Amino acid sequence: MEIVLDMKASQPPSSLQEIHGIGERVAGRLIEYFGTEAAALQAICEGDIASLSEVNGISHKFALSLARDARSRVEGCSISDFLKTKEALDLYSRLLELIKTFAHTTHARDKLNLFYPLPASRMDLIQKRQAFVKEYLELGDIFSENSEFLELLTRVRKLKPVPANLKVRDRIILCGDSKILEAAREKFQTFLPIQGVETLSEFVDLARGYSSVIVFDDTYLSFDLPENIEPEYIQDLSRTEFWQVLPEKELAFFARNLACIRACLNIASALRSREFEFFKELSKERLDALEAALSKLGEDGKPVEGFDPELDRLEAALQNLDPVLTSILNKANQRMNQTLEASSLTLKGQELIKLVSGGMEIKDLLAKEFNRIYKNEIEAVKEELAEKLGLQKQEKLMLDLLFPDEISCPLNVDQSQLQLLRQMLSSTLEKTRLARKRELAKTLSGFHQPVEKLVREVLDFDLGFSIACFSVKFQLRLPRMISDAGIGFKAGENLFLKARHGEVDPVSYSIGKTSFSPTGLENRVVLLSGVNSGGKTSLLELLAQCVILGYMGFPVPAKELQLGPVEEFYYFGKSKGTLDAGAFETTLKQFSVLSETSGKLVLADELESITEPGASARIIAGILEYLSKNEQSFGIFVSHLSELILENTGTEVRVDGIEADGLDSHLELVVNRNPVYNRIARSTPELIVERLLRKTTGKEQEFYLHLKSKFKADLRSHS
Repeated sequence: MEIVLDMKASQPPSSLQEIHGIGERVAGRLIEYFGTEAAALQAICEGDIASLSEVNGISHKFALSLARDARSRVEGCSISDFLKTKEALDLYSRLLELIKTFAHTTHARDKLNLFYPLPASRMDLIQKRQAFVKEYLELGDIFSENSEFLELLTRVRKLKPVPANLKVRDRIILCGDSKILEAAREKFQTFLPIQGVETLSEFVDLARGYSSVIVFDDTYLSFDLPENIEPEYIQDLSRTEFWQVLPEKELAFFARNLACIRACLNIASALRSREFEFFKELSKERLDALEAALSKLGEDGKPVEGFDPELDRLEAALQNLDPVLTSILNKANQRMNQTLEASSLTLKGQELIKLVSGGMEIKDLLAKEFNRIYKNEIEAVKEELAEKLGLQKQEKLMLDLLFPDEISCPLNVDQSQLQLLRQMLSSTLEKTRLARKRELAKTLSGFHQPVEKLVREVLDFDLGFSIACFSVKFQLRLPRMISDAGIGFKAGENLFLKARHGEVDPVSYSIGKTSFSPTGLENRVVLLSGVNSGGKTSLLELLAQCVILGYMGFPVPAKELQLGPVEEFYYFGKSKGTLDAGAFETTLKQFSVLSETSGKLVLADELESITEPGASARIIAGILEYLSKNEQSFGIFVSHLSELILENTGTEVRVDGIEADGLDSHLELVVNRNPVYNRIARSTPELIVERLLRKTTGKEQEFYLHLKSKFKADLRSHS
């Protein structure tokens, strides 16, 4: 299975200033940051909120608005085309924040902001989203509780660029040709010194100050250069790659992003191990090669220890030169002293004759013996030093000059020769290190673009995977879209309540023409009555959640759900009190569009609280009549004035009720959260009166019995 995010723009904006909020100044900043207008437009259309937020003067919120505006132009509809009230938008925002808690990357959290419900007329896009989400649902089942896999995802982020202050100070480019000098400066001056030279002496003087010298012209290569100056000649500057001159640049990119890249490789491996085809750009062999190359790179951008035996040998030799030499000399001096103390001079016959005849002095005999002991110790010192430092043939030759010819006790080294040996080891180390850096940088440079693509794909993967994790956590299912106006579901669970409490009572309900509606009760417009705290508002929220998620193309919180066409969604929450004249007028204006032919869904919670009961019952009755006229629209109105509303309406409206079944053994309300079709629910006050009646005695009980009789009389008057 191939996992891709296919939300390509069909008609992206052709210029930055076509996007709302972008003027000349902002457009200039975007072009300066991204390099070209096309690159800036691409970032906006792809929803690259992280990069947009890095532009001077563009906040995260503004970046999101730019991306949303571009998306709405492409899709032909904006978030306000479907969500028609502030309460509907608030519910969507709460849902989105809940979904975003399942995102593992900033990229996924940002991209989720670009998903909003679309009108039924854009069913083509909704179905694309459903197909996109469906691809990930199986992955959610497999990996959503895999803590190791989830931890890997949290390490993935937008790749960091090479530091702008990257400088290499031990290397220089020297040029005798002015044209080559200009081209070299344009390409490399940001990162290392580049100097034009006019004479050989100037070339030599500058070269002596650096461990590595690079030339792109052979102006001074034909001269006899000093032994310690060995410029590296690279013929064609125009075809020279960065890894050749500045391997640190490539290594720095991979080192800065090492944790992220390794996490992506492990994610790709985990997905492939489950036979999910992911990131086809690199074969398993190429991925293994990349992992092998990364294993040689440290987070400091340098090759790790143990990666190259020669590097390790030279580094150890240079580091240990002084302490090892001191230790060996101390031991050699001790041995020499012991040898001298234990030595005796034995003369041969000829030596004795020469000594007696005056042909030889005693000091010559002593010097000869001491010279033998001295040379033996010097040879032992050189041999041990070469062995412990791991010196090679050319380096061993330097040891011959380390000790003076004149006999000395204790043994001493020639400090100038020791410094030359140290410089030789250091120079060899730097050349070897540069060679290894180049080898590693050359290998990694071939993976630069594939790695960028891999990280992008993993980030996009987290977008779909986060939706899948959300779906698995709440056991969501993709809805079935139907052609008739209505919504019906089985075992729905309010997500806000479930997120807060863990478990909720599942509810089944239906209005309009769905297979869940009882025969003969397929009314599109319904009044919902019920006891206080019985779950009416929760049911309304559940319906809203199903509609919003369903038209986002996401799974919904029900075991089964059928959802009819909705072009516009109106949600009206409970008013906190009677509205003033201006607010009341504004609310009524929102209902003025109900007679339009496009399919509308209206969910209203105790709309009667906006004004006095008598007037509100008549207004609600009129709204229901208008809503009923439009055969493509449907709605649910929660109200405690069901009977009064019915008295004022001339259209057929079904009244359903959420009832308390009575009182339990502890005299607490027992509520059936599933609405009973075509029944006005008994009110909570009646049950509370009954509870008080059963808990009291005497005169107090007589009072509650009298109140209860009033409820019975009221029921008779309406039967």
